[in-house]
Amino acid sequence: MTRHDAPLNVERMAVPGVAADVLQWLSPPACDAFARAAVRRRVGAGGFIFQHGDAGQAMYRVLEGTVRLTLMRSDGQQMIYGLMGPGECLAASSLIDDHPLPQTAEALDDVLLQVVAAPAFARLRSEHREFDNALLHLFARRLRTLSIQIGTARLADLPSQVALRLLELVRRDDSGRLMVAVTHADLAMFVSVSRQSVHRVLKGLVADGLIALHYGAIELRDLDGLRARAEFL
Repeated sequence: MTRHDAPLNVERMAVPGVAADVLQWLSPPACDAFARAAVRRRVGAGGFIFQHGDAGQAMYRVLEGTVRLTLMRSDGQQMIYGLMGPGECLAASSLIDDHPLPQTAEALDDVLLQVVAAPAFARLRSEHREFDNALLHLFARRLRTLSIQIGTARLADLPSQVALRLLELVRRDDSGRLMVAVTHADLAMFVSVSRQSVHRVLKGLVADGLIALHYGAIELRDLDGLRARAEFL
């Protein structure tokens, strides 16, 4: 196995469909109960799944497509919080604490969701106690990722911030390549800097052989090198 093919460390970074899929912590009977409790919903590209400040009415699990989570200030300045792919779960926390949803979720492409409405969510927690344990695992992973992001934003230089975000967003495409499907402008919103600044960092990563640039996407070619670049503590 070459270092390019080395498995991603899901304890260190979120990997869509692996690190944040609540089903990985459930037994087969509980997974079946989750599937029965969920209703499938399609959202076309550009459609909103929920918006910042909405009341939490359901938990969502992505089956197909990519969901973009964003935060926006009153002056219109926007930050991308995350891109959620197949297996990722959204909005569960608002069903537990009854607080408004903290982000806006938008379908980047055609998205297929499993939607578990609040009453069905409550029944799953009551009838399958392991579901609560799975939610704790999910929230712990999210909290760990968020802690790393905050620390990186405060303590790391821009190349480290960009490298960490690339590692968080990576997924394999149909041909097995490790790809991050973001534009330079999107990546700039992830780290809250200008597109030009991100472009300079990406050129440096290309020169070092760590990534390759494609139209609308970035290919990760040296995971060990990117991990080393992302380290800041």
